Amino acid sequence: MRNSELGRTGAVRPLWSEADTLRERIAEADSLYGFFSFDTALSQRASHGHLRTNPAARAALIRLCAATRTRGAVLSARKVETLQRRLRLHRLAYVGVHGTDVQAYGLRMVTEPDLEVAEQAVQKLRRACSRLQVLQAPGIAVEDRTWSLVLHLRHAEPPARIAAAEGFGKLVAAEELELRGADDSLEAVPPGAAMWRAVLGLLAGMRGALPVYVGAGEAHEEAFEILNRRSAITVHVGAPPRAGSNARWLVADTDEVIRLIHWLADARRRA
Repeated sequence: MRNSELGRTGAVRPLWSEADTLRERIAEADSLYGFFSFDTALSQRASHGHLRTNPAARAALIRLCAATRTRGAVLSARKVETLQRRLRLHRLAYVGVHGTDVQAYGLRMVTEPDLEVAEQAVQKLRRACSRLQVLQAPGIAVEDRTWSLVLHLRHAEPPARIAAAEGFGKLVAAEELELRGADDSLEAVPPGAAMWRAVLGLLAGMRGALPVYVGAGEAHEEAFEILNRRSAITVHVGAPPRAGSNARWLVADTDEVIRLIHWLADARRRA
């Protein structure tokens, strides 16, 4: 399965086909830092459409963080308080709202945008959205995440989705925020907010650690690309998009992510 987009070179390979070679790297590394997307690596889509935490995720992460010189972090577009409520793990680092909301123990390089300025811009955008008629259509919802504003489109009719997306995009540009797309939603985030910035900030507190980054989606593609320069183990969850992926390896689904976390823990314990 080859990446086809310019700049996304090489092959995305099934991780388990190279497990023996990778296990040696993991076991021999002086330290390891695992990064896992909550939304695409640790959650499953329930029948009612909402994401639910994979029931086995918490136990797997406990094992990983208990290994020698090994840390773990969970990343999400959601707020950190939501992640903490879902996982209830104190030894994890948490990166929320695309890197604007970071909570971690130990040293790290501060990488968040100016949170006060970001919050003010998001609140101005929220007020503007409340006055825009196309955003009041049935099935359209606006979620305030303090440092970002999310436009949910999943339950709206196609014409309403198009009109809402266009109107929201204009308001986002007026507030000089960045617009990001996800499955059935659009999100306004502060300039400079990025998962990879927060990840590098956490790695600064554990110099020399082998990064393992697991996720899917455009926000994580940026991190894949940056971390590949550090010889990281970058893992895409699910089938890569048509444009390809910057990740070097892939696993099929969240159940395989749980298997991967246990596999990492086993390799570190044997080390």
